[in-house]
Amino acid sequence: MEEVSLQEMLAAREQRSALQTRLLQQYKKSLISFTLNIPGPVKVPDGVPQAFATGCQRIEALLKDRLVLVQHMETIKEKTGYEAFYCIDANPEFIKTLMVTLEDQDRLGRLFDIDVIRPDGSKVSREELGRPSRTCLLCKEPAHACSRSRRHSVAELTAEIGHILKDLY
Repeated sequence: MEEVSLQEMLAAREQRSALQTRLLQQYKKSLISFTLNIPGPVKVPDGVPQAFATGCQRIEALLKDRLVLVQHMETIKEKTGYEAFYCIDANPEFIKTLMVTLEDQDRLGRLFDIDVIRPDGSKVSREELGRPSRTCLLCKEPAHACSRSRRHSVAELTAEIGHILKDLY
């Protein structure tokens, strides 16, 4: 399992942002950006490829079930993490509502980070839809508060993610 440097992670974020911008400009449609929440320097530990594949399958099945046309899809699989992008012709608030159900579905869904981006580049938030913000993997506090205050160590979070992935794969 390969560790990733801070510089590599920052470069990967820049590349993701640039790709999102290019896809929004090219397709002029809503965009789903899917990654996994994996803290720490190892972004592709055991179980992540399977979890990512499951997440993509769930997204695609739900879109198909709701008759949402995917105009373009691409994935990136690097040591900095796995990413999938779906350009879709649908109301972004409706799509975010669907994606929240996937994120909240089960323990695996807790690892999913599914952003929905409007054609103008703004993200649809859970709060806009009247949905609660995500809770921490380890406690029931808001995830962003725990993350910002570093309430839990990377080792604690990584261990919990390891348990989730081990139980499934």
